[in-house]
Amino acid sequence: MMMGKNPDLSLLYRYQEARRRLMACEDELAVWKGERVLADLKSQVQTARQAAERIQTECKRLNMENRRLEGECQDYEAQLRDLETTLYSGKITVPKELEQLQRRIGEYQTAKAEREEKILNQLYLLETKEQELAQAQKQAAALQNKLTAAAEEVAQRVASLAERCVELQEEVEALDRDLPEDLKGFYQRSAKALKGVVVVPIKDKTCGFCHMIIPPAVLEKVKKGGSGVMLCENCGRGLFEQK
Repeated sequence: MMMGKNPDLSLLYRYQEARRRLMACEDELAVWKGERVLADLKSQVQTARQAAERIQTECKRLNMENRRLEGECQDYEAQLRDLETTLYSGKITVPKELEQLQRRIGEYQTAKAEREEKILNQLYLLETKEQELAQAQKQAAALQNKLTAAAEEVAQRVASLAERCVELQEEVEALDRDLPEDLKGFYQRSAKALKGVVVVPIKDKTCGFCHMIIPPAVLEKVKKGGSGVMLCENCGRGLFEQK
């Protein structure tokens, strides 16, 4: 394949490597800008908040239930006072009426005692739930702080990568202006098939890409330079001697 001289191949190599660095930087920038970087932390924050909300809902339910039970206890207490006033008023003289009144007093006392016991049990449960709520809220806040810090770190990384991409783009454009047209065409035709690596330097008498030993005759032609470009017989990439 006939094309530019050795210095031009060195320039093509610099152009190629600058483009590869640019593509790698753009790929990394796309990853950091994507939602996946913070997705796990966001999911943890959401899960922690939902757990805290569930506990808070349960605390509200227990408080409402206790207020209802306390109201019923107050009602029973008022009715018991009325019944006991009637009982000790001396107005009840018929044994059957007295028995019914005493039975009602017993029922109300039992009902009131049951509700008081349930209130005590639920107060203990409520205390436990409030402790769980405080812990869940603390965990959610800690995760939110971690997410905020991570988001700031991501923003800084994105800004740094974006700046680096601009610098690399300018480097590629500067090299592109100096690159001979025949080498540009060679790069454009070969870059896709050769995965962006169309020319490599010789390293210890081997191809800088596939590490195949280069025959002495080919090495000699590469050293002489000239208008010909020698290709690696194994991977098909252009070879040049790096000064």
